[in-house]
Amino acid sequence: MKIEEICTIVFLAVNAWTDYRKKEISLVITGIYAAAGIVFSIVSKRGFGDMMIPLVIGALFLLLSLISGGDLGMGDGWTLLALGMMIRTDEYISMIGLSMLLAAGVSVLLLAVFRKNRKTEIPFVPFLFLAYMGGVML
Repeated sequence: MKIEEICTIVFLAVNAWTDYRKKEISLVITGIYAAAGIVFSIVSKRGFGDMMIPLVIGALFLLLSLISGGDLGMGDGWTLLALGMMIRTDEYISMIGLSMLLAAGVSVLLLAVFRKNRKTEIPFVPFLFLAYMGGVML
């Protein structure tokens, strides 16, 4: 396992836990991880385009958070921006897609089985963690 994978697992595990428990993420940890990702991207000579696509996606999530009035958490956008600095675009897009599918599945389960309403909030970062771990295990 590579050092960037270990850093990403630790980053997502810590933020998934705090997102689940407190419905917030640590901006300090997110900033440290993003800075490490920038250094890693420079050292590994990662292409500019490979960094821009995740940055645009993360920025769109931040914009959606503002437009939705916080229905989509701002921390999710910051987390996605930080992840975009460290992981490759193909991994990034796969992780987001799988995490959204997992979140949708849990949402359907909450609505259908547990009779929650559509205003029930669920944390998104734990799904990012599960999706990333699934990708690492494959």
